[in-house]
Amino acid sequence: MANPPTFADVQTILFTITASQDDIQERIEIYGRHDAQGRYSWETEPELLASIANPYGKGDVQLIPDKPYATMSDEQITQQCPLVSKLSPGTDGSPPAMPPLSPATARRHATADELATIRNWLRTIPYPRGF
Repeated sequence: MANPPTFADVQTILFTITASQDDIQERIEIYGRHDAQGRYSWETEPELLASIANPYGKGDVQLIPDKPYATMSDEQITQQCPLVSKLSPGTDGSPPAMPPLSPATARRHATADELATIRNWLRTIPYPRGF
């Protein structure tokens, strides 16, 4: 059996789909667009697990709520985890909400395998997290 995914695997996916792996300034701009209070980041695992998005000041959204992902189906994780739901296509086949694509960037949407990696990493997170 293969080893479960790690935070480094998830971080690489996030770097890749946002085309920001080599540019910390680009990531800081992305983080700032998601939350002006500096509570959104995937620089470290604790930062990603604690990330709050509040784009446009419309209300705080915890990116990865403290839930028992190990016992959840793929569909349940996609529905209940904003990180996964925003990166996933809609149930109607509509494109994912994130990341926003632009011809001026190399951003792209996550593949099905990348989404599976993120869900499987979530399943390794202890519940409750205790913070």
